[in-house]
Amino acid sequence: MKNTRVLALAVTCAALWALAAIPASAQQLKIGVFDAERISAETAEGAKIKARLTALQERKRKELEKIQSDLQALQQEFLATSTSLSDEKRKELGLRIQRKQVELEGAQKSANQELQVEVESAQLEWQRRMLDLVRAYGKEHGYTLILPVEVVPYFSSSIDVTDELIRLVDERTAGNG
Repeated sequence: MKNTRVLALAVTCAALWALAAIPASAQQLKIGVFDAERISAETAEGAKIKARLTALQERKRKELEKIQSDLQALQQEFLATSTSLSDEKRKELGLRIQRKQVELEGAQKSANQELQVEVESAQLEWQRRMLDLVRAYGKEHGYTLILPVEVVPYFSSSIDVTDELIRLVDERTAGNG
């Protein structure tokens, strides 16, 4: 996210510098802003992506809980029977506990990595789609510049195109679904 904001700020500065070079007589500026977080939160497509990621996270949580439960059962068995087991059986049970701990640690690391990859992939795809949508909307409606609200310290609500972009995303989603 930090890189995205830095990139957006650099693009904004470059765009404003380029606009300053336009002769005053040629300046018919049409500027808009959009709130990407609102678009993500308020569209059916954003909700669908969030639901997919939440389902993956829940599935991974359940997998980890199962391994954790198995580990706890082994530990309980060890505590309950360790005094009555032979040294060989106690060592065997201890090794099973260690293997289960290694399995749990590996599963946790794997789940975290898989979630991270899926979230990053979804974010990159969403950002690409939003930029394509903003470009197409800007061209179609004659905008000189459309900026994300994160890089604009002040703007009049009259230039906010977020609601229109939300409508377009939902229309495209309904048309593809």
